[in-house]
Amino acid sequence: MSRLEPRNHIPAKVFAQFTSMGENEGVIPKSMDSKLEGAFENRREIQISETGEVRLPPDKAKVSIVCSNAKESVEEVKTSVNRRVDYVLQTLKSHHVKDFIIHKTLNRINDLYQMEIEVVVEFSDFSKCEQVCNLLVEKLDETVKVSSPVLYHTASKLESLRRQACVCAVRNAKNKALEVVQILNQSLGPPMLIKEEHYEEYVGNNKEISLENKDTEHLTFQEKVALATVTVTIKIFAIFEIKEKMKVHKQK
Repeated sequence: MSRLEPRNHIPAKVFAQFTSMGENEGVIPKSMDSKLEGAFENRREIQISETGEVRLPPDKAKVSIVCSNAKESVEEVKTSVNRRVDYVLQTLKSHHVKDFIIHKTLNRINDLYQMEIEVVVEFSDFSKCEQVCNLLVEKLDETVKVSSPVLYHTASKLESLRRQACVCAVRNAKNKALEVVQILNQSLGPPMLIKEEHYEEYVGNNKEISLENKDTEHLTFQEKVALATVTVTIKIFAIFEIKEKMKVHKQK
């Protein structure tokens, strides 16, 4: 089962600023209107740079099962290939796999008829994928070719991952800001600015090694999963208002 894995490893950069009406007169640029000047002069704020990182293993596996043969007559080749395809489909049914597409091709080569039927299967359960592939390789002859699983992410999962990375970065920024203002015996106000500064996305254990530039023929299934895992890192800059803590008056 795929899951998001938040990872936070980059130190936060924190900048806090306290100003009052009379302390910073003349510091605000003259290009700003007077209304903004008043707001900035009175603003007490904390500025945070923080990162959010999430990882997601692939959630789909695609396997191509090709049954082919060549015979002198059309009926012979159809019977031969269809018998193997029926076994493949029965195996998928017994494992409750319903997501597949069938492609059929019939060609004539010299005096022989060549028929090829490809069954493209998509798995959401990787354990079931391994079971089905191993069973077909064991039970069927060399006229049936079972490809190695191709691991990938559905579009909706990737979009969710990217949103989650942004939410993670904002949450980390808020938590850092909250820790700082609590040390100063202040209260954290609402965000005044949240800006995405950097976005990075890559597939594999790191940016240099991925499925695209590594020979996967001799890898274990779990190694293939690791190399197909997507990592998204987002760095944000946020400004939060700082408020004084409300004093609680005890009733006599």
